[in-house]
Amino acid sequence: AVPDEGSSSRESGKDAKDKESRSTKDTPSTGTAANTSSGSSSSSSTTLLKDKDARIAKLERELEIMEQEFTRELDKLSQAESETAVYWQAKHSELNEQFLRADADLRILRQEAEHRDADRDALRREVGELRAQVRGLKEFVSTSTRTNGQTSDEVFCEGIMRLGNGLQNWIIVHFRRAKLDVAAASEDVRDELGRLVPMYADLETSAKVHMLQSIVSRILMDVIFENCFFGLSKEQADKFRAMEETLSSYVDDAEALNNWRSSTLALFQREAETKMQAETAASTDAVIARVNGILDAVTDAKATEARDTPLRTLVGSAVDLSRQLAVQKAVFRIHMPDIVPDQETKFDPATMEDIGGEDEEALSGRNISCVTFPGVIKRGDENGGHMQYQNIIAKARVLCSPE
Repeated sequence: AVPDEGSSSRESGKDAKDKESRSTKDTPSTGTAANTSSGSSSSSSTTLLKDKDARIAKLERELEIMEQEFTRELDKLSQAESETAVYWQAKHSELNEQFLRADADLRILRQEAEHRDADRDALRREVGELRAQVRGLKEFVSTSTRTNGQTSDEVFCEGIMRLGNGLQNWIIVHFRRAKLDVAAASEDVRDELGRLVPMYADLETSAKVHMLQSIVSRILMDVIFENCFFGLSKEQADKFRAMEETLSSYVDDAEALNNWRSSTLALFQREAETKMQAETAASTDAVIARVNGILDAVTDAKATEARDTPLRTLVGSAVDLSRQLAVQKAVFRIHMPDIVPDQETKFDPATMEDIGGEDEEALSGRNISCVTFPGVIKRGDENGGHMQYQNIIAKARVLCSPE
């Protein structure tokens, strides 16, 4: 069956009313929810804004504090920098002034040193010229006054220097490592040592080599160089001296006396050498025995053939030199200064040279401790005359006492 239109219309109207009624009921609930959501959102935004404002204010305060601290630190640094700059500027000025003063003083000292160097060079040239003149004068005098058989001064100077160097080398080679013990020697040896080297007690610990060299030099001096002619017996030498004294008491001419002495001793040297060999050999052995006796007693070294052979050569050279000096018409004297206990023996730059290497000006007035080797002094000319003239052929080698 088909529903009628009236019934349908009524149902439609009823449905429409029901929808409208539900719609009306739902509308108040939706509005309330919307209002609640809107209020909550507004409150949250306000809180966030306040928090942000507070944080911004805090950051601004902190920034202001940091700016103030930065400004203070910057001011401090600026002040410190200014003070430092002022200090170092003053320091630089002070150092610069010191440098300028030192530089000026240095320039003055350099100028003075240059002047002194120039003066020293001039003095050295002058000394060299004077020495050359002296050598020339000596050569002229020696050449112009030399006679047959007479030896030049240079030969004697070289001979005495060579003998001294040979003795020094012999002592160094054979006694450099030897131990010195004077106390262990006998009383007789110590007495003999005191006569030969009076200051041996001061030299024992500090100058062993010089002390031993002085011992041998003094023995050579006593036995060889102070003998009128080595090889003559003591009795013969005494007779010759007696004859010389007798002649000098009758003859006033020194040149004539010197010529007699020279020719007589030259005759011995030329004609009697063979007859004097035995006495010469015995005297040479006596010298070597005396040297060994003392040196062996005061050191722990002992005599050997290797040590005696060069010593015998040195003694032979000393004998030859002494004979050659004796036959000259001029009077040659071996000069070995005497050192007397409890008396001062001053350094004489004219006749001595110090082996210690000190300057002669520093040695003025100093005492000498020992004589390591004698020198040679010549009186007169090659003809035996002009005895007022004296020439230092070689200076004595001495060791000065420390200040």
